[in-house]
Amino acid sequence: MCTLTQQLHRAGLAAGLLLVLSSTGYAYGSEAIVKQLPPGWTPLAASAPDAGLSLSGKFQRQGNVDTALVVQNGQDGAYGLAVVPGSVTDGTASIVKTFKDIKANPPHLSLVQPGSYQPACHTGNSCAPLSIANESIGLCFGEASCEIIYFADGAYHEIYLTD
Repeated sequence: MCTLTQQLHRAGLAAGLLLVLSSTGYAYGSEAIVKQLPPGWTPLAASAPDAGLSLSGKFQRQGNVDTALVVQNGQDGAYGLAVVPGSVTDGTASIVKTFKDIKANPPHLSLVQPGSYQPACHTGNSCAPLSIANESIGLCFGEASCEIIYFADGAYHEIYLTD
């Protein structure tokens, strides 16, 4: 018999796999995208175009395709998730999340469709599902954790699906 923790872990891995299977690729040759990144940040090199280190989606609003990509800061060794808006009226490229070591649990991006999602709750209580209106970014770190980064109320937010 599986414990609740094992069931949640398996559900989280299944959610992560679903996120991974729905990912799309990004052409690293796009100089326009690279030029829009904040100073010091560059796209993380990938050995294959479908490595899950970038994707495009309508994150901020319908009609504009934004680009999300895993980036690295050459100055301090940090990694991050950058979002380059599809329209200059949506603002400039920004780093919406930073993280350190990625060797043990490499990041993988995937496109998350609008809908209702159940966050992982750490209090032991039941958490209410979160409704997400736009396409969003699924970010998984190997077997460690998965989260959704979504745009609402003029900023990017995150909810953890697994930890």
